[in-house]
Amino acid sequence: MGADGDEKEAVLWRALVEASPDVVLVVDPSGTILFVNRVVPYFADKGVVGRKLWDFVPGDGAARLTGHLRQVVETRKAIFYESAGYRANGDPGWYEVRAIPVVVDGRIDRIVWSSTDVSERRSALERLAFQAQLLDQVSQPIIVVDPDSRVTHWNDAAERLYGWTSAEALGQVTEQLLQTGWPASGGRDAMVDALRTAGQWSGELSHTTRDGEQLAVHASVRLLRDAEGKPSHGIAVMQDVTLRKRLEEQLRQSQKMEAIGLLAGGVAHDFNNLLAVILGFSELAVRKLPPGHPVAAQLTEVFDAARRGGELTRKLLAFSRKQIIQPRLLDVAASVADFTRMIGRIVGEDVELVVEPAPSAVPVRVDPVQLEQVLLNLCTNARQAMPGGGKLRLTTGVVELDEGFVQRHPWARRGSFAEIVVSDTGVGMDEPTRARIFEPFFTTKETGTGLGLATVYGIVEQHGGFVHVDSAPGAGTTFRVYLPQADASVPPPSRSTNGQPAKETSAGPRGHELVIVAEDEPSLRALVTTTLSELGYRVIAAGDGEQAVHEYAQRPDEIALVLLDVVMPRLDARQAYERLRAIRAGVRVLFTTGYAPSSTRLAELLQSGRVPILEKPFTPQALAVKVRAAIDAP
Repeated sequence: MGADGDEKEAVLWRALVEASPDVVLVVDPSGTILFVNRVVPYFADKGVVGRKLWDFVPGDGAARLTGHLRQVVETRKAIFYESAGYRANGDPGWYEVRAIPVVVDGRIDRIVWSSTDVSERRSALERLAFQAQLLDQVSQPIIVVDPDSRVTHWNDAAERLYGWTSAEALGQVTEQLLQTGWPASGGRDAMVDALRTAGQWSGELSHTTRDGEQLAVHASVRLLRDAEGKPSHGIAVMQDVTLRKRLEEQLRQSQKMEAIGLLAGGVAHDFNNLLAVILGFSELAVRKLPPGHPVAAQLTEVFDAARRGGELTRKLLAFSRKQIIQPRLLDVAASVADFTRMIGRIVGEDVELVVEPAPSAVPVRVDPVQLEQVLLNLCTNARQAMPGGGKLRLTTGVVELDEGFVQRHPWARRGSFAEIVVSDTGVGMDEPTRARIFEPFFTTKETGTGLGLATVYGIVEQHGGFVHVDSAPGAGTTFRVYLPQADASVPPPSRSTNGQPAKETSAGPRGHELVIVAEDEPSLRALVTTTLSELGYRVIAAGDGEQAVHEYAQRPDEIALVLLDVVMPRLDARQAYERLRAIRAGVRVLFTTGYAPSSTRLAELLQSGRVPILEKPFTPQALAVKVRAAIDAP
């Protein structure tokens, strides 16, 4: 090509370079500037041609630029990097730099140094990085997704809650990753409609963590749009409400059980009085009939039905925590071991019984009869859950439940507890069934009253403990009973008797002493008065505790015994007892009740061992035996 052609090519080359939005410099191998285009007026105004390249780089960038030049000269290869520099207005900025050597005859003749201004892009990236750092500082999980629901940001709180790192979550579809469960009302469609119309939505979802734990979360979702109004991102702020939901459910369940318990306790109290009257007068009537009389058989049926009714009321009272308990210090591990020796008939030959007692004594303060009832009901329930046989395991031990455990298990309480575990390999239960098993009269069996587990619940609660169940269909069931551990050594079992038994007849032991009967229920008062009169006692009837105290005060040395119904108007049994003791310290009393409201503080008296008790409903013979024993007690 001739001179004219070379000149035209040079003009074309210069025109292209001058039209370029990039900064273009040509330097020799020593770094002297040979050419610069006019895209940056700052350079053109400074007369940069002939000066060194690094004269126009701020800060310590000059040293790095010298190193880049040396690298190009030594390797004869192009390099690419980002560097600080001056923008068109003279302000510091950032450039994406390309240094390309021009090799002529085997040596570098010059180097084309071109730079693209990326200050705005870098600022945007820095803003995004700063915003990401802000999101990571937020204590609540934040998830950003694209229009396809794929994760584009996953903050540190999301990592802590769900278990996946940001690197693992990025690009994943959130619904699949978290196994999202939607609200029953509207579901996912309701969220999509709300985002489309209002740009935001909030509601509760269920999520599953990396470890398989199911969480309840409250999600607040906002839709972001680009400059054209198209959806670009969705930002979801999560709040873990699992513990709150569990506590709310526990509170609802507790309130429901408390309401049912109040109703059951009230009904059982009144029903006990009626049953006592039916039991008593039917037994008295049978005694007055000649042997073989046909009415006797009918009255016996009435008597048996009333006795079965009494068993039901006792279970209702146990559930409502109004049952009379007489706790004493014992080793729960030894009690469980002794109990398992007697349950062969319940378990059956097709069930393997495994007992693992604690290696040392586990002291608790519990009514031994009620503890046996708990074990009996749990083992019976386990046996019925294994119609084809299986394994029944009973273990005992001591557990210390700390605050961390309580936070993870809202049904628990802090403290040191004796733990009784009854587990089976039976059919198991689904969640709806498991949530109702302690309700009275709820049963999944074709026969049964539905009071067995309700009784367990009431007895354990009345002793200051709690019970929890784990179960799943086909995976068996495990009941865990927790009773407060007693801070004392377990004494050896006592085998002493309380006085000498009186001589009995078919109607019970007789007597001749003067007795006060304080009972506010007229029919029951009449039954007790009639029964004791027929046994030879002299009886003073009182309608309440105040009248009983008044009668006793008239002849304290003559009266051998005062029968006090626990719940009476004007003065209850405890109040009347304290007044009687003020009259005479050695007064003998016998409490009668099937119902123990906390206001009477009856448990304190029973634990002291000073006062015997006759539980309703009772038979005339049981009354006779208890009265005679109370009078004859040393």
